[in-house]
Amino acid sequence: MAMQQSENQQDAMHILVLCNKMPYPSNDGGTIATLNMIMGLAAQGNKVDVLAMQTPKHNFPLTKLTPELKHNIKWNSVWIDTDVRVISMLGNLLFSKLPYNAERFVSDEFDARLKELLSNDYDIVQLEGLYLSSYIPTIRKYSKSTISLRAHNVERQIWERLAATETNLAKKIYKRILSRRIGRLESLTLKQIDLLVPITKNDAEKLPFNSQNTYVAPTGIEPQKFAPYKEPAVGKSLFYIGALDWEPNQEAVLWFVRNVWTDIQCMHPDWEFHIAGRNAPRSFANELAKYPVVFDGQVASAQEFIERHNIMVVPLLSGSGMRIKIIEAMAHSRCVVTTPVGAEGIDAENGRQILIGTTPDELKQLVDKAIGDAEYARNVAEEAYSFTNANFNNRMIIRGLNQFYKQWLQR
Repeated sequence: MAMQQSENQQDAMHILVLCNKMPYPSNDGGTIATLNMIMGLAAQGNKVDVLAMQTPKHNFPLTKLTPELKHNIKWNSVWIDTDVRVISMLGNLLFSKLPYNAERFVSDEFDARLKELLSNDYDIVQLEGLYLSSYIPTIRKYSKSTISLRAHNVERQIWERLAATETNLAKKIYKRILSRRIGRLESLTLKQIDLLVPITKNDAEKLPFNSQNTYVAPTGIEPQKFAPYKEPAVGKSLFYIGALDWEPNQEAVLWFVRNVWTDIQCMHPDWEFHIAGRNAPRSFANELAKYPVVFDGQVASAQEFIERHNIMVVPLLSGSGMRIKIIEAMAHSRCVVTTPVGAEGIDAENGRQILIGTTPDELKQLVDKAIGDAEYARNVAEEAYSFTNANFNNRMIIRGLNQFYKQWLQR
């Protein structure tokens, strides 16, 4: 037993994870994905250091982290003001080639703390997202560590899609410029890293990188935290939950309310549509107030909100990567109605484990069927539960990534 423990310790890696926002509390898709990754790598016996940005929207005192979050994990953080400012955005547009999305996360203080940590001689330095690529030169200068990029999305694709659906001409032009700049940054970053860890196979295909140095690691769940189907407290309810400071989510909700929900509500007047999410702009909340919806805002527990309601809708038109909240809802045995963009990276069977529609009419038909046939909706929900347990077990996903890293280091 002692010999086995010694071998495991020798086989363990020292990994530094860089985050452009504090991943705890994990209350949106990005923070859930990052925290599950950090916890999973630590659970494999690795020594994990974290350097996270404390931002106005994502901050949490390190002194209040629970013992569970500190097992094999050493937390470091630096405060950075990442708020969007019009003057800064205009200056970036006129005088910089770097996308404003990335420039907001450039910090001398973060760079200085990174230099200090790199004296630890890490095996792997993992970047949680494209917008940390500005720190690659520092890593190369002060360390011989392998650099891995965890691509949560194909960022260029998000902004291309947003530009395509934008009706305001000035905003459309700006989003096109932004998408081109992000595309150049993606191309440059892929030439500078050693390993790529996309979140979906679809994203891997859209990021030109050596397939032998690529490992697809979707965001996983902890199956023991989810139970089989139980009746929702609010049975006659559609629901949506997601970060409402993210433009693709705002676009999706308003499009659905205007083009789908108003007709559904006339067909089923005893049903409600509940919308939850953090950091919703006032203009977005004011627009929602014009329609027959229930805006819950930021809820105390996403899990309780999902369990309380019945049918989830995720009507995304733009975006990339994988919708973590869809996986969580499916794991909670909830019937999910979404679009092809929303279902990307999940590979669930349409009509069996998930319901996918493209046009407003298709989505109306799917929602109407799920509302009108409770047994059908429950069957989809139960199939979704089995599917997520079989395909998104975080322990298995991280175990595979851990082995991928070790094989690379052995080479």
